[in-house]
Amino acid sequence: MSDGKWSQLSSSFEFVHKNLDGFKIKEKVDSMGIDGYINYCALLAAGSGAVAGVGGPITFVVGVPADVANTVAQQFRVTLAVIYHRTGRYAVSFPEFMKIVGLSLGVEVGVMGLQQVVRVVAQVILKKLTARVAGKVIPFVGAAVGGGLNYAFIKAIGGTLLAFEDSIFNGRRELPPG
Repeated sequence: MSDGKWSQLSSSFEFVHKNLDGFKIKEKVDSMGIDGYINYCALLAAGSGAVAGVGGPITFVVGVPADVANTVAQQFRVTLAVIYHRTGRYAVSFPEFMKIVGLSLGVEVGVMGLQQVVRVVAQVILKKLTARVAGKVIPFVGAAVGGGLNYAFIKAIGGTLLAFEDSIFNGRRELPPG
């Protein structure tokens, strides 16, 4: 991808982060519990995966980009929910948030700058979410494949985040800008 595309992607991630309703996520976690909230987000992701795959190639073209966008949104919601669950904070800076997203995907963020973290996170997400595209081409079977894989992806992200030590969430260290 060109630098312009990475910049757009970073802006998209930042837009999703900025538009997360932290207070609403807090209220849902408080009422449903963290495991219930993770399951709720996994079901929302499963729904878009099923819709994207139900019609095979007919829904594939429009459905897959919408499915990827929804699955990323659910991943971000789960990330913020676990941050809130572990720290009581439901508002975190974009650099800190992306560091935690990266760690949840197995990215060694170390001394990477924010833009590098965003690039690597985007590559990992796209790889994970597009690797299952082939199953969505077969009508109706694609619904089960897409829904099941999205559900499993979000549940795995939630499980990974919950398994992290508290220091991951309480570290106030910001990523360098570049």
